[in-house]
Amino acid sequence: MKIPTCLITTILCGLSFLLPGLLTSCVTSFDLVEVTRGAAERRRGPQPESAWNGSGLWQRVSENPATYIPQGYPASAPRSNRDGTWVMDVRDGKRLFVPNVTVEGYPPGVLLGEAKKITNWSPRQIRDTQPGFIAMP
Repeated sequence: MKIPTCLITTILCGLSFLLPGLLTSCVTSFDLVEVTRGAAERRRGPQPESAWNGSGLWQRVSENPATYIPQGYPASAPRSNRDGTWVMDVRDGKRLFVPNVTVEGYPPGVLLGEAKKITNWSPRQIRDTQPGFIAMP
């Protein structure tokens, strides 16, 4: 039995329209928005401190490189890898220390989440040789 050429052409054209839809249906629109937004933000570079620290959650304790700790965490308190986690933004080198203790009502998990947002951290992180030090790719 011979299949007419027009039928084959119709089937192939239909598949060419369906294939992109089938492929993108595996990824949610939220994922696509996040990936696009993250890539655009990385190209733009870091925001000024006034934009990401408007609420004053972080206090600067060093200039070169810019180093921040949560407001209310003593500047003289230890900042080793045993005492918390360092998160770094490779776009401008700023570092944020997240202590392993609650600071002014903010638990460590909340502070770490905020630090990751500020530094545009992604799951494809690059880890320094020191444990507890996170750098954004």
